Amino acid sequence: MGEPNYRLNPKVESRVNKILLTKVTQLILSIVMMFPFREHNQRGCKPYDYRIILALCILRILFRKTYADYEIEMRMDIRICNLLGLQILPGKSTIQRGMKLLDMKLLYKLNFLMLAEFIKDKISLILDASGISIIGRSIWYCIRIKEKTMKKDCDKTHIAVCSDVLFIMNWRITAWRKHDCPFFKILIKPFRVLGMVFADKGYLSRENFQSVVDKKGKLFIPFKKNSTAKAKSSPAWKAAFYFWKTLNGIYMLFYHRRSRVEAVFSALKRRFGDKLYCKKAGMRRKEMALRFIAYNLKLLICYKYSKENNLPLWIRVNKK
Repeated sequence: MGEPNYRLNPKVESRVNKILLTKVTQLILSIVMMFPFREHNQRGCKPYDYRIILALCILRILFRKTYADYEIEMRMDIRICNLLGLQILPGKSTIQRGMKLLDMKLLYKLNFLMLAEFIKDKISLILDASGISIIGRSIWYCIRIKEKTMKKDCDKTHIAVCSDVLFIMNWRITAWRKHDCPFFKILIKPFRVLGMVFADKGYLSRENFQSVVDKKGKLFIPFKKNSTAKAKSSPAWKAAFYFWKTLNGIYMLFYHRRSRVEAVFSALKRRFGDKLYCKKAGMRRKEMALRFIAYNLKLLICYKYSKENNLPLWIRVNKK
């Protein structure tokens, strides 16, 4: 991950932080209540509404609370209880079981519902990937199961970010060995019409160029030294190659907009940390997905505040 050239406007962020709890709880409720209600027809105690559990899972991640911190600091918070219409929030064991029952498809759907107004007829995207460390093992644990902890043991996050506001529009989380290129088409699949798409050389392929042009977009990836103009059933590759070869300065000027994605990774790792502590891959990836949603929620509130008060949302970093 390179150094970010942009950061959230501290004036906007500091003002939003004062009202964040109320605003974000109201926003989450307005989204999760769009999901259908599930009736409980079995014997036993009536469970909590899964939509409330989902909202609390997101709030716990957003405010960086462990399950113990949630029990002490959040469970009896009058502000959250009043907004959710509860006298006391569910216990930490309920939240932990709720995390296990969360479905990744549900999280994708929630993200798309939240950002529906930004998925316009045409959207410009930046694609990139970054690693996130796994701290879910001890030396004793590794000796017991006779498995080595590799130096590069991490999960890899592949994200598609809108190039103007820097919302995370789509994501995939994989093992660190997975290459970037095969996930390109998966990340752009939900969008019908694309504008400009920026990615690094890890996504360079004829198929990816053609898939963007088929969605009426334009892909900017710098070519390698050994790349040739041979189309091989991809006219988009040939056209982009000649553009890069003849007008390299202009081509690279467009491509360097990709550097804005570093601000997203920087904000994620600064706010939520650069490590995942769950032992199981499924739980780690759910936690990372909730971090993406929490990032989008806060950014959405900051975006609306900046629009209302005529302030820039992102500002350039002054590098000494």
